[in-house]
Amino acid sequence: MNYTDLTAYRKSNPFMDFCGIEAVRAEHDDCEVKMTITATDKNTHGFVHGGLLFTLADCVAGLTARSDGRNYVTQSAHINFIKNLTEGTIHAYGMTLSRGRTIVIIRVQIKSEDGRLLADGTVDMFCVK
Repeated sequence: MNYTDLTAYRKSNPFMDFCGIEAVRAEHDDCEVKMTITATDKNTHGFVHGGLLFTLADCVAGLTARSDGRNYVTQSAHINFIKNLTEGTIHAYGMTLSRGRTIVIIRVQIKSEDGRLLADGTVDMFCVK
């Protein structure tokens, strides 16, 4: 599924908009979102807050799951945090691993702009029809 206006998609998702997360690419079973790190995105150590990295994973998983035209909510997620950043742009990629009648499993990778892996995991999405 190709979204014709990814800016409109972001605006229709107030939480993504609030977090500064932008949908970059949305194709069937393969999507990408990104965000530029700001001062308010950081934890007390100056790194991107883990909750925001998890939010990126959840947003790209939802976009990827909905590429079949149905509505989904997150059922469970497992994210391994590997590295972190203090500045720059972060990209999250969602790829469908398995799609059943009501459950889709999305592999999520979060990377720095230069391709370094920051987090990796899976998100299980449940179809709410």
